[in-house]
Amino acid sequence: MKVTRVVIYPFDTSSLGGQVKAMADVELEKELLIKGFKVVTSRKGGVFVSYPSKKVQGGRYVDVVIPLSKELKDQIREEILMAYRERVE
Repeated sequence: MKVTRVVIYPFDTSSLGGQVKAMADVELEKELLIKGFKVVTSRKGGVFVSYPSKKVQGGRYVDVVIPLSKELKDQIREEILMAYRERVE
């Protein structure tokens, strides 16, 4: 599968002490829309992509979207970060 569209929603929570910089939706091959990706600042100052997740018993979070190939995982991450950088610059 290939990423055919990424929509970035700037959502900077740093002024409130948060780490979320944006939300993102990803469309795969014009057939599947996945909502709820987050662009998050790391402790080292960079940004990374957090997959959509939900809170489960015990208070921990688990991903609800899991790419099964490294290639798709890398493509999703790269496309989201590229769209984020284009949007904020």
